[in-house]
Amino acid sequence: MKNRGVGFYSALAAPAGAILFLLFILPMGAILSRSISGGSLLKVFTDPYTYSLLSFTLKEAMLSAVLSVALAIPFAAFFSRYTFPLRRIVMVLSSLAFTMPSILVVLGFVMWYGNSGTLNSILITLFGLEEPISILYSFKAIILAHIYLNFPIAFSLITSSWSLLDRTEEMASYTLGKGKTRTFLAVTFPRIRGSVIQSLLMIFLFCFSSFSIPLILGGKPEFYTLEAEIYRRTYTSVDPSGSASLSIFVFIITSFFLLLSSLEKRRRKNDRGRSELRRAKGKKLILAIFLSLLILLFLLPPLLSIIHRSFFTRDGEFTLKAWQSMLTSSHRLESKAIAAILNSLVIALISAALSVALAEAIALYSAKSGNMILSLFASLPLAAGSVTLGLGFSFIAAYSRSSSLLFSYLLVIMSHLIIVLPFSLRTILPGAKRIPESVASASYLLGKGRVETLIRAERPLLRSYRKKAFAFAFALSLGEVNATLTLSDGKVATLPILLYRMIGSYNYQGAAALGLVLLLEAFAVFLIGEAGGRRDGNS
Repeated sequence: MKNRGVGFYSALAAPAGAILFLLFILPMGAILSRSISGGSLLKVFTDPYTYSLLSFTLKEAMLSAVLSVALAIPFAAFFSRYTFPLRRIVMVLSSLAFTMPSILVVLGFVMWYGNSGTLNSILITLFGLEEPISILYSFKAIILAHIYLNFPIAFSLITSSWSLLDRTEEMASYTLGKGKTRTFLAVTFPRIRGSVIQSLLMIFLFCFSSFSIPLILGGKPEFYTLEAEIYRRTYTSVDPSGSASLSIFVFIITSFFLLLSSLEKRRRKNDRGRSELRRAKGKKLILAIFLSLLILLFLLPPLLSIIHRSFFTRDGEFTLKAWQSMLTSSHRLESKAIAAILNSLVIALISAALSVALAEAIALYSAKSGNMILSLFASLPLAAGSVTLGLGFSFIAAYSRSSSLLFSYLLVIMSHLIIVLPFSLRTILPGAKRIPESVASASYLLGKGRVETLIRAERPLLRSYRKKAFAFAFALSLGEVNATLTLSDGKVATLPILLYRMIGSYNYQGAAALGLVLLLEAFAVFLIGEAGGRRDGNS
């Protein structure tokens, strides 16, 4: 009975595929049309400055990915073998990085590493430094921020893969007199190579499309990535044709890297066994605490600086001024916070719910038919990038000439939906592939129809995947700044957009208060997703 009912799942996925097609083709078509009509497409592809931007973007993305993974491997080696009291806290904090809004990283770095930041204040107080250590607005700030954001991702992925390896081959190597280094290179690394390469490629793609970090923490055009340059040409140089043409260039380059990533993922084999974590004792426990503290001392200070700055002035005086300003009716940015918070929650809720529904239909069709074309097409928004998609929807808004608030909300929701849909699909698809054919077959033998089989037999098996996908999509939409900023016409202000504007106006007190709200929301959604996954046995 294999592949029975494929037509039913095809019909189920057809509306989802049509929506996916429209949400992607419309903005990309608008961009292509603007680039051709403006006559700048050929110029961008032959301009030496374009390739200078590409060279810098490749440089910062590769360096960020290599350093993040290289730093993660030694920690993963220990965390994949031993269990100890702090392990769960570190792993949860690392997993949170998957949904950490980049604008929060920017704010945390300004609060912690800035010339007047907490770190310099501590160093000046303790060691009497006459000049602050300058980190921000430089290339090293971009790399450090990318490592901060992506080291936990590499650490989490590699640790998860490594902890599932059967240790038999390693023990055999030790028995034959091989040392730890030789055993790692000859036995262990070939078996975790897939997760290492996956981490490298994923982080490389994230950093290649980085926007807010180089734009704010780089602070100079010489540190702009391709995505940051697209935004600059749109709003600083007011060159929509040039930004559209550059978007087409970026889409082609990123599609190539995304294809390489997909090919590598197909080649990767799972090498799983049963490996019990050993309890760390004695020297191992001391080492475990030391390594955990190193990670926590790297990850926590920028976040704690946001919390501290939201309640204390630069001079250390306690104040609730920023929080009180959120409730006033003045025209200051802080007073718009409540509306921005509500906007973010509503947009994230709608975007996440729709993305999960569409992703489930596409995932079931792909798993049942074995045809992955629709799933691969759903990955194309990753290649386009959120800045490009936001730019495309802004062109649509210009073409429509509509000034209604409802239309502005609709465009923002559509942009968020197409951005988070690939992540929802990638979360649900593995679950759809794991549904045994015997489940549907047994249901059919009992006389159940296809609809009842789907509702009562198959969809319950995807419950934990849907919960994780919803939490992931909700958190991504909640922290989305790239497309919303590019699309923003001042009518729909979300929490990250307001945060971006406060940082730009040096209102760090208000930015810290808003940042704390965003951080708490993202953390709450993450915990709900994790709790849902554990309850359903898919942690």
